[in-house]
Order: sequence, then structure tokens, then C-alpha cells
Amino acid sequence: MIFEPVFEPIQSGNLTVRLARDESEINAAQRLRYRIFCEEMGGQANEEVQAQKRDFDKYDDVCHHMLVIDGTKTGDLSVVGTYRLLTRQNMETIGSFYTESEYDVSKIKANGGELLELGRSCVEQQYRTRPVIQMLWQGIGSFIWEKDIALMFGCASFHGTNVIEHKHALSYLYHYHLAPEDIRLRALPGLYENMNLMPKEEVVPRAAINALPPLIKGYLRLGGYIGDGAFLDFAYNTCDVSIVVQTDRVQEKYMQRYVPDGE
Repeated sequence: MIFEPVFEPIQSGNLTVRLARDESEINAAQRLRYRIFCEEMGGQANEEVQAQKRDFDKYDDVCHHMLVIDGTKTGDLSVVGTYRLLTRQNMETIGSFYTESEYDVSKIKANGGELLELGRSCVEQQYRTRPVIQMLWQGIGSFIWEKDIALMFGCASFHGTNVIEHKHALSYLYHYHLAPEDIRLRALPGLYENMNLMPKEEVVPRAAINALPPLIKGYLRLGGYIGDGAFLDFAYNTCDVSIVVQTDRVQEKYMQRYVPDGE
């Protein structure tokens, strides 16, 4: 497992954002993921995951795990948010990114420079506020700054696997935020679900934006793009879309928002 600190902890009131320092903290993040993905969202994990009530897979051992920690709580319950970060360098020890099980990422991998895959993002319900989300993005901004990340990518989800229920939002993403060809992810053959479900002239952007999950809105605010095709993850009861962000935009926004003048 990886416990490199990378950036200094970020604190606001009782909350701290930092990377996991030992296996027990990763276990706490995995139990948080289980509570949200399986118990709250209705995901059907495999028997081993269900028995341990921890959401885990082979990628966890080669990832950095970013945590939001509430200093007023103890043990597992102190971890109230998490994000899983996988660099290209660390991916090479396992041979693939998690996203490759759903999307063709060959165009991303062909780009020079360090890559960062973002995944397994979740926050306890009572902490799903703008300040907490901003702290998470501040942590990501610090990570990409220190690691000199060129592109970051991953998947974000709509709850439920009925594409028609999400047709307005998916069509909006397809018509207004499709990634440039040279960095566009595409859902794998046999898994591809068309996102172009409504003509562009019928899409009402404001209404579609209101239907987007907060995580996808956050990526779009950073100038993120959407890949071609959705993926239905029946095990976790989600409709996934792929995201790619050119991190020079993130660094600029991060510097403007979080670094005082003169530093």
C-alpha cells in the first residue's frame, strides 16, 4: 500500500483533508465506501465485500487514498469523505487503470506526462456541503501541483441504470461537453450506451444542469469534458460517464481560489 504524504494536510475548523497514513485509515475509507455505495445507493457487491462490509478491489493497494477527517469523531467514523487517486506511475505496477474496465482510455494514455485517475469518491450525507467539496478539490489541486499531473480522468455516476430517466442530462453532456477527439474516452464495445438521446435543439441547458449529480457539475466547473458513451454498472446501480480534465485549468482555478496573493 502507498502512504506517501505528497502534500501538507489542509484544515478548516474540525475537518482535515490529507492522504491516508496507514492501512487502518484505508480500511476506514473502504467501510465508508461500502456504507454509501452498497447500503445507501443499493449496490450489489461481491460476497467477499459484503462479508467484510468494505468496498475494496485490487486497485486499492496501488492508489493514494485522500481522506476528509472530522476531528471530533474517533475510529472509522472520523473518516467522512474519501477519493481514490491512481497515477500512471503507480498504475504500471498493476497494468491498467480501473476505468479501463468500462472505457477505452488509449488516447489518454498516449499523451505524454503524468496521468491521474480519480475514483471511488464519496462523502457522508451530512457532510455533502459546498465547503467540504471545496476542501476535497483543494486536496486534489495540491496533489496535481506536487505530482505535475498533465491530465486527470475517471468516471462519475448517475444513480440508477435506466438511461431514459437520465436522457436530458446525458444529451446535454453529449451536445455541450463532449471531449476533444484527441483526449476522448469511449465506452467499450458491447458496453456502449448512446448518450445522444435528444436533439440539441430540444435540450434545455439550465434544466439539464439541475439534473446533474454534484460531482459531475464540479468537473464541468473545472473545464472538464465528457467521453463518448455511458456505461451501465448494474452491480453498483449506476449509469457512469467518463470525465477528462486538463489540469492546467485546475491549477489556475486552484491558485486563484486557495493561494494568497504573493505566494
